[in-house]
Amino acid sequence: MYIGVALGLLIGVISGIVFLLLLKTAVGTVSKGAPAILTLTSELLAIPAFWFGGPWFTTKLLSLVPLPDLINPYVVSLAVTFSLISLYPAGRWIIRLGEDFGKSGG
Repeated sequence: MYIGVALGLLIGVISGIVFLLLLKTAVGTVSKGAPAILTLTSELLAIPAFWFGGPWFTTKLLSLVPLPDLINPYVVSLAVTFSLISLYPAGRWIIRLGEDFGKSGG
């Protein structure tokens, strides 16, 4: 159980910081055109793949830890950590983006 919580906290902090950096990058990306937006979108969509680590995570790294004992604490601590880091900045970014679209459309 403890290894699941520790891994969830670690991966949550790392992916939260990466998400914040990608949000900061997104502010200047809109003016650079479609290829830059596509690149940013693909980087954002890669975050969940990082969370679950691919097959090496469960088959090589944690082969001695039973998966049912690991997965629930991992997912809960990951979700809580990532949410605490990213929800407020993401909400503010969405509001700012909506205001910018409202100004340019009106």
